[in-house]
Amino acid sequence: MHFTLLAIPFLALTASATSQFEREILKPRNWDLRLLTPRPSNCNPNVSNIDISVFHRSGLHGRNCSALDSSLYNTTTVGSISWKSPVTTYDLCVYEEGDCGGEPVEVVRGGWEVCYPFTGWKGWKVVVGGSEC
Repeated sequence: MHFTLLAIPFLALTASATSQFEREILKPRNWDLRLLTPRPSNCNPNVSNIDISVFHRSGLHGRNCSALDSSLYNTTTVGSISWKSPVTTYDLCVYEEGDCGGEPVEVVRGGWEVCYPFTGWKGWKVVVGGSEC
């Protein structure tokens, strides 16, 4: 009986943590962006390891300009990105400045890029595949 009383809080905590993790995995998305810590020479596109991710965003639709806040994310250690948009294709537009002013410095198209070199950009947005940034 004592074991049962002690086990109930542990099981409840484990169930809530698991369901939160499962909700994140099962969340519908059309695109997924991660900034990864290893340099491109160390990045392996055949291995999925979210432990090396220092930034993650995903979504169902396009996204207006967003700034990478270097006070929240240590972008000096970022070597590559993972960009995935396999079904409803979206493109990633990246900018030198956080306000996405001017022309994009790069546009990642094609729906699936892992170990794509990170060039230190500070602003990004997501557009429907093939659209202007």
